Amino acid sequence: MREFNEIMPNLKDVSWRQEPKMFVDLLDERRNKSDVAWTFRTLNTVAPHKLPTGRQYSIHQIINAVLTNPRVVLLTESLASLRNVPVATLRNEARDMLNEMAGRPQLPTIRCLGVLVTKALKRILKRVCINQSYLLELKMQMGIEGVQYVYVPTHRSYLDFILVSYALFANDMAIPNIASGMDFYKMSVVGELLRKSGAFYMRRSFATDQLYKEVFRAYISCLVAHSERAIEFFIEGTRSRGQKSLAPKYGLLSMILEGLWKGDVADIRFVPISITYDRPLEELLFAYELLGVPKPPESTRGLFKSLSILQEPCAYGNVYMNVAPPISARQFFDLDTLSKGCLSPHSKIPSKVLTKLAYAIIDSHKDHTPLAPFNLIALLFNERVHTHPRRPYNLQTLLTDYRWLKEFFSRAMNCLINPGTSRPGSLQIDEDVKNEVLESLFIHRELLRLDANGELKLIERHQNQQACDPKKVKGHPLTKETMRLAVSAINITIYTNPSMAFLIKPAFIAVSVIEYSIARGSVFARYKLLRELLSTEFAFCSGDSLAIAEWEEGLALLVSEDCIRLENNVLFMGSNTRLFSLLQNLLLPFLVACYATCAVLHKWNDEMGEASERAILRNTQKEVEWQLLQGNEMFRYPYALSLDLYATTLASLVSMGIVSSSGRSPDTTYSSNKIRLHTLLEELDNFKIIRPSGSYLDIDLLPVTPVTIIPHAKL
Repeated sequence: MREFNEIMPNLKDVSWRQEPKMFVDLLDERRNKSDVAWTFRTLNTVAPHKLPTGRQYSIHQIINAVLTNPRVVLLTESLASLRNVPVATLRNEARDMLNEMAGRPQLPTIRCLGVLVTKALKRILKRVCINQSYLLELKMQMGIEGVQYVYVPTHRSYLDFILVSYALFANDMAIPNIASGMDFYKMSVVGELLRKSGAFYMRRSFATDQLYKEVFRAYISCLVAHSERAIEFFIEGTRSRGQKSLAPKYGLLSMILEGLWKGDVADIRFVPISITYDRPLEELLFAYELLGVPKPPESTRGLFKSLSILQEPCAYGNVYMNVAPPISARQFFDLDTLSKGCLSPHSKIPSKVLTKLAYAIIDSHKDHTPLAPFNLIALLFNERVHTHPRRPYNLQTLLTDYRWLKEFFSRAMNCLINPGTSRPGSLQIDEDVKNEVLESLFIHRELLRLDANGELKLIERHQNQQACDPKKVKGHPLTKETMRLAVSAINITIYTNPSMAFLIKPAFIAVSVIEYSIARGSVFARYKLLRELLSTEFAFCSGDSLAIAEWEEGLALLVSEDCIRLENNVLFMGSNTRLFSLLQNLLLPFLVACYATCAVLHKWNDEMGEASERAILRNTQKEVEWQLLQGNEMFRYPYALSLDLYATTLASLVSMGIVSSSGRSPDTTYSSNKIRLHTLLEELDNFKIIRPSGSYLDIDLLPVTPVTIIPHAKL
C-alpha cells in the first residue's frame, strides 16, 4: 500500500496535449516567466466599444451627465417639493449615491493586483483552461464593430469575476465595468481596490428608493452609451450554490437594454461565458448554506483568514472557461418596437423581449458548459449508491464506467470534458483515462477516497464548529445525526448538478415512464407537469412550443440510446437500463422536495402561523428530516433537505397560479389553492413507485483522516 501523496507527483508532471478547440492554459507560461514583467508589459488594448472622441466620457463626465439627466433632475425637484427641502439637498444626495456606486478604473492598480492575482492563481489552481482562439476572434470583431459588448459569465464562485478579468488582461482586452454587490463595497481597503479595478457597486434592493433607482438607471445608461469598456454582470444575480444554471434576474438586464431601446447604441452584444470548477473555493460552505447555515459575511478580516487556501499547492485543480458566441440584443426587437422606445421617453421594454433574451443567455450557458472529470465521477458514485450501496466501486470498475459515461457525453451530448488538459476522446488511451480519474480523486480526496480495501468511499465532512445559533439558521435546526449524513451527501450531489445542463430533458422523460409500456401522450403530460413544476429550479423558459421541442429532443436521445422503444405511440422500456436508471435516480431528490413543499402547503393552517417564505422553508425541511429519520422510502434523499429546492418550488407554484403571494420581500406571505394542491399531490403520487434499491443511508462514511491511501494503484 502506498500513500496517494507519494504516487501523485509523477501524475502532476504528465505533459497534456491541447484539444482541437484550442483550449489553452493561461497559467502555463506564467509558471516560467516573470509575473511583474508580464503585468507591467506594454498593452495594445482593443476597446470593446468603439466611440467617436466626443461620445467617449470620462468618469467625471459620466457623473455630470447623470446629475443633469432630465429624469434625475425632474425627480430631485419633485422629491424636494414633497419633502419640503431645498433642491440642492436632493442633488447632493444623488451625488453621494453616485460616489458610492461609480467605478474608477486605474491601470496602475489593475497591474499591481494582476501580480498578486497571478501568484495566487498559480498557487491554488493547476490550470485555467479557456478557448483562447475564439476569445481572440472576438477581440478582432470588437475592433471592427461599433457596438457595446456585455460579458455575462455564469456565477459559481467569488472567483468568477477575477478569472474573467484575468483572461481579458492576458489577451490585451480591456477590463470591463463590473457590477458588484455592496458586500464588497463595505470591505475596507478591498472595496476601493476593486473599484479601481473596474467594479461599480449596486445595492441588493432599491425598488422603494425612487432616487437611487433613477440615478442608478442613468448611470448604467451612460456606461452603455459613453464608456469604451464593456460591462460585466451576473444574470443569475447570485452564486449558484448548486453549481447549475439559475433562473435569470431582469433588473440590471433591463437597464442595460435601455441604451438600445432609446437608440443610444446600434446594438448590444451579450457574451455568455460558462465557467466550471474542478473544486470551487466555497465547496463545503455551499453544502452548509443549502442546509440553512448562513454564509460568513464578506469582510477584509475574513479575506485574510481565507488565505489559508494558499497552504497547499494546486489544491483546487483546474478551471474551465468556455466563451460562447455573442448574442445580439437587436434581433429580439422588431423595428416597430424600437421606434416606440425612441419616440416615447417613458415607454418600457416589453417583458417578453427581456424574458427571451435572458433565457437565450441562460441556454447558451447550458449548451457551452464544460464538465470536469469529477462531475462524471460524482454521477457514477451517486448512481452506485442508489443501485449497489453495499458494492462500492474499486479503481478498475470506476475506470470502466467512467470510460462509458465519458464516451456517452462526448458522443451523444457533444459535451466538452476536461478540455485543454488531455487528448480528444477518440484519441484518448487507457493511461490517459486512468491519470484523469486519479488526478480528479486526488483533488477531491477530502470528499471521496479509495480506502485500504481499494473501495471508493464517501468521507464524513461535517464540522461541529459549523454549528451556529439556531435563531440564525434559515431553515429548521437539523440534528447532528442528520448533518453528519447530509453535508457529505449534498457535497457530492452538488458535483452532479453541472451535468443537468445536458441530462435534465431526458431525465424528465425517464421518471415519467413509470411502467414497462405506457402511452406516449401520458408520458408527455407528466413531462409537461415536471417541466413546469421544476422550471425555476432548472431555469426553463415557459411556453408550450418550447416544451414540445424539448420533449422531442429528449425522446429522440432516449430512443437512440435504446433506453426507450417507441412503437405505435406506445413507449416501452429499452435494453439500456444503466443510463435509464442513472437519469431517474438523478432527478428523484428534486421530486421529493417538490412533493414535500406541496404537502406542507396543503396542510398549512392558521395554527402554523403566517405563511412567510422562511416559515414554509423551515416547516418543509423539518418534515423532510422527520421522514428521512423515520426511514420513509420516498424521503431517502439527503439532497431533498436543500432549502433552495423548496424556494424554487414555491416560485414555480406561484407562476402556475397554485400559490399566490402578497406583500414585498422579505415580508411576502403566501396562500394556496388547496384544491389544486390536492390534485397536484395526486399526480406526484404516480412517481412514488420509482424506488431505487439503496440510498445514502445505506453506506458507511469514512472518518476524516489526513492521509488518503490507494492500494494496488500503479501509474
